[in-house]
Amino acid sequence: MSNRHRFPLLALVATLLLLTLLAGSKALGDNDWLAHLPLLTRPEPEPQPLIELRGLWVTRFDWTSYGSPADPAKIDEIVSNAAAAGFNAIFFQVRGAGDAYYTPGREPWAQRVSGGTLGQPPDPLWDPLAYFVTAAHTHNLQLHAYLNVYPVWDQCTSPPPPTTPPHVYALLEAAHGSSSGQLNGLQWDSDGLVSCAGYLRATPASLPFADHFVAVAADLVQRYDIDGLHLDHIRYAAPNTSCDPVSAAAFGGDCFSSPAYADWQRAQINQLVARLYTELLPQKPGLWLSAAVWPIYQDVWGWGGSQGYSDYYQDSQAWLQGGYIDSLMPMIYPSVYNCPYSGFWTLERWGILAADFQASSAGRFVIPGIGTGYCTFDEIAARIDLARAAGTAGHALFSYGGLLAGDGVDSYFDDLANGPYALPAGIPTITWHP
Repeated sequence: MSNRHRFPLLALVATLLLLTLLAGSKALGDNDWLAHLPLLTRPEPEPQPLIELRGLWVTRFDWTSYGSPADPAKIDEIVSNAAAAGFNAIFFQVRGAGDAYYTPGREPWAQRVSGGTLGQPPDPLWDPLAYFVTAAHTHNLQLHAYLNVYPVWDQCTSPPPPTTPPHVYALLEAAHGSSSGQLNGLQWDSDGLVSCAGYLRATPASLPFADHFVAVAADLVQRYDIDGLHLDHIRYAAPNTSCDPVSAAAFGGDCFSSPAYADWQRAQINQLVARLYTELLPQKPGLWLSAAVWPIYQDVWGWGGSQGYSDYYQDSQAWLQGGYIDSLMPMIYPSVYNCPYSGFWTLERWGILAADFQASSAGRFVIPGIGTGYCTFDEIAARIDLARAAGTAGHALFSYGGLLAGDGVDSYFDDLANGPYALPAGIPTITWHP
């Protein structure tokens, strides 16, 4: 049958069907016949995929114990729990204080890997970073290598023993010497003493240290299939540091002798971040450079909290504005929790700080940090909601151990999987470099 005859016939059939229904409408009721007509519905639009980085910090304390050999099974546990909860990225600490949680390399084996001494390889020999990268990628998780930058030694009383390769403490001693029994290449306070707030720290004015750190990071990029480099402790130790001889010589004057000194200190840190970005990121397409930063950039609210910019000489927003960081991860969480939490880092302040960083993101990613030590999961979920409301590129939880401990009875992994992470999410795409 030709198309010319087909369409009139179809119209006739449709008309007869409608008349038949109308004729029977008395038996069905005046409007009941409408219920017998086929319903025309629009197809539901395909849901847009959720894009947000869901990061999990894994510190060396989350999976190792001092004096005991590290166990690969703990890495399997971490990756399995992270994947089941709905995370899509892990930030694994590979450098604590001039040591390596991977096969050296330019720095000695960490004591916590072998359980023996600094520089001692594990027996049997295995590589925690290589193992973690493989496990994470098998579960479709990104793996970022997380490095403490300026910490040199985590004990204030004695330097590390000689190792192969040499520890960075020995490098600083050889490069800058010592004065009155103190290494010139460490951060000194305004009283002329080596600062030690938990760590001995290298002075950011040391070019040999900066060269060494860049080489350490380059070694990681070249030897491991990591998805990013993540920087922590990329700041001065305190407001009254650093008054070391190396800084005095480089600045050309005494510490804090003019307002320009603080700007000069910030520039030392800025230069290292910029070097890492420009020298290392071109080596691997898609590689991230991120940094955990002080949660209050400048206290414009008058809360009385310490400030990254003026107290630690960490000008993190300059890194965004200068285009030499991919993501800032402000650490908006307490060091001590109580139940219920009633300290300085309230939920309201968390939201204000996350929004403040996001407003200054300059098109780069802001991924605010959320603590995991709260006694109820609701505290975590509420902060995830605030991050989403602020339009951040995601959020990161610090750290694995707190999630595992949960409320003291159950971990928080199921709460994430059944709540904020019920739907899977993709990683945001970096568009400003290959």
